[in-house]
Amino acid sequence: MSSIDVGTPSGGGRKILRGPAVEKKAGKSRVQIWRDVRAGHFPAPVELGPNSIGWFEDEIDDWLAARRRRTYAAPKEVV
Repeated sequence: MSSIDVGTPSGGGRKILRGPAVEKKAGKSRVQIWRDVRAGHFPAPVELGPNSIGWFEDEIDDWLAARRRRTYAAPKEVV
């Protein structure tokens, strides 16, 4: 299982991603995700049970959207 839908009383829902899906979506290894969580650079997981955790998909999407884009513009000519 890689994702879980969490319904709310209003009918909406938040999708929870488990570890492998988060690794794939973020493009990071499990170890790097945990390093970033501890450093405050990646969303913290939520506890699903005594031995399971997951991440809200919308938080991962927000984190990805906030990443800086690398630009590959042509170098400026020095005159």
